[in-house]
This record gives sequence, C-alpha cells and structure tokens, in this order.
Amino acid sequence: MKILVLNYRDRKHPAAGGAERHLHAIFSRLVQKGHKVVLLTTSFPNALEREIVDGIEVVRRGGDLLFQWTVAKELKKLDKEFDFDIIYEDLNKLPLFTPYLSKKPHLIQMHHLWKRSIFAEASFPVAFGVWFFERLIPLFYKRSPFVVVSPSTKKELASIGISENRISLIYNGADGNFVTSPKEKENYFLWLSRVHRYKGIWVALKAFQQFVKKHPEARLKIAGDGPLLKKIPGVLKKWELENLVSLEGYVSGEKKRELLMQAVALLQTSEKEGWGLTVIEAAECGTTTIASAVPGLVDSVQNEKTGLLFPLRDEFACAECMERLWQNNDYRKQLEKSALAFASEFSWDRAAKETEILLQKLVDSSRIL
Repeated sequence: MKILVLNYRDRKHPAAGGAERHLHAIFSRLVQKGHKVVLLTTSFPNALEREIVDGIEVVRRGGDLLFQWTVAKELKKLDKEFDFDIIYEDLNKLPLFTPYLSKKPHLIQMHHLWKRSIFAEASFPVAFGVWFFERLIPLFYKRSPFVVVSPSTKKELASIGISENRISLIYNGADGNFVTSPKEKENYFLWLSRVHRYKGIWVALKAFQQFVKKHPEARLKIAGDGPLLKKIPGVLKKWELENLVSLEGYVSGEKKRELLMQAVALLQTSEKEGWGLTVIEAAECGTTTIASAVPGLVDSVQNEKTGLLFPLRDEFACAECMERLWQNNDYRKQLEKSALAFASEFSWDRAAKETEILLQKLVDSSRIL
C-alpha cells in the first residue's frame, strides 16, 4: 500500500509527544513490511522540507496555525506524485477534513477527545476552537472509519454520536524491554511528561508538598521539557521545595529508563490521556504508577492491581496513595509485579499488524465499491 499520513508533528518536532511516538512506532514497521508511507506535517526551525525518518518520507510545510489550509493545498499535489491507496488522518486538536479533500479511502486516528479539559491548557480562543470543532466531528466525519487506542476514547467518540461499529480499537504497544531483575528503589517519586498545564504538574507538586511533611527524606524528580518548565523554580522556592525537587529537563531514553527503574512510583497526574504510554514504560521497568482517574489512564492503570488511581486534581488523595506505597514495600512490589505482567500483553509489532490489516481492509473495500 501507499499511505499518506496527516499529522501536526513528526517525532523530530520539538513539541512531539505520545501521538508522534505512536505514529512512528506503527508506520516505521509498515515501511519495513514493504509499504510506502509519506507523512505530511508542520515544519520547525532548521527542519528539512523533506527527509526520511524511520523509513517514513516526511514532508514538512508551514506551521500549526494554517496547517488545515496547508493540507488542503498540498494533499492533491502529493497524491499526484505518489498516487496513494489510503489516507490516515491523526485527528489531534483540530480536524483536517480528509473526507472533503479526497475520495480516496481514509482512516481517522483518535487518541482522545479534549472536551472541556482543553480550557485548562490553551488560551480561551484556541480552547474554544478545539472544543467547538470536536462537537462537529460527527458532522464532518459522519461516514468515516475511526481507530482508537483505548476503550475510554471509544466511549468518548460514541458519546458524541459516532457509531461504535465504525470504531476499531488497537492498543498502543510496549517497547518489549522488560526488566528481569527490578532494581532497589531509591527515595524519590518521578513525574515524567511534557510540562503542560493539562498534564497536572501542579497537582503532583501539591501532593508532594503534603507528603513530604511526614517524610522529609523523600524527593520528587521532574523529567521532561515544555512551556511551564521555566515557571517551576519560582514555585518551588515559594513552596519551600527547592531542595526537595529536582528538575531533570529533557532526558534521553537511557536516562528515562534509569529514572523509572529506581523510582518508588511514577506520578501520572494528567487531566486527559488517550492511554498513557509512560504508565506502560514504567511497568516495563518494574515500577508502578499513581494516576488520575481520567479517561485513558483508567485503562492503562488497573486500580489496586497494577497501580493506584485517585480523583482528578485531588492532591490529598494523591498524597495518600504515595503514603501507601512508601510505607508498604510488600504491597508496592505486588503492584509492580502485576504491572510488569500487564505491560507484557502489549506489543508495537502487534499494533502495527492490526493497523496494516485494518488499512488493507479499507483499501480492498473501496476497490469493490
């Protein structure tokens, strides 16, 4: 197959996240199977207009603000060049209106719906635009097939009027680099993410502030880059946490794995996730997760079995979960063991194979019609 992928980012973009990791994990494997994959995406400073990344031909044009217009302008040109069999749209924040731009078969990837959580992240005009367009998805994509990464997102799509028989569920994978002998834990919890408001960094810091009152020997490590990172030192000083919290910034894959293996637990305090890739990464490293009980995370964290869930934005409940794991090593190790077993159920190879089958089915169906 010749596949055109539409997404706002590729994995080299400075603001790339879980959606881009998913995209490259899936489509690099499809390239290895002999398929041609072209990704139309946005550009960034010093980026090449075209290059091969993980076997995918990446075409970069323009920026975020006018990317919808860029897609409308460039899609036919690329289709004339490559004659695609199918178009795969990663619908993230704003729709790209694939059904109106081409009669070729298409598949819409949804990681999650923002709903009202977008107002916690973006300025009101931007947030309102995302919220408004999400409400119009059933209108713009009324006959489109969708693929999601979790039961939560399937429920969310169904709740806005997308028929469940048009929604396929293909779980995210795991890297398969499982620990065989978990390391001894050090005295810190780990928060790992892009540092955005909706990722719940303030909840994690407030929870740690409560927890450390009883356990002054404990530490919190924050790993990740993002727009809020520069504000955190001032907050740490104000809350008298500057000597207890370390800012690791962006970390390499090797450093991330080291941090995960030695943490008491991962704190995943996000307000919204499609699944929660960091949860499975932690589990692969023999580490359990304390997470917000929100869509996506309620799927990747099995409460009281592979990790602990707490009510959204409830820093006191989060601190109580931290207390349980800190005080009860046997219970923590039980969760770690179950988390490791749960993570072993997921595979990027299987996710890529299931995606390939779904794409081929859509292509074959269009030829019959």
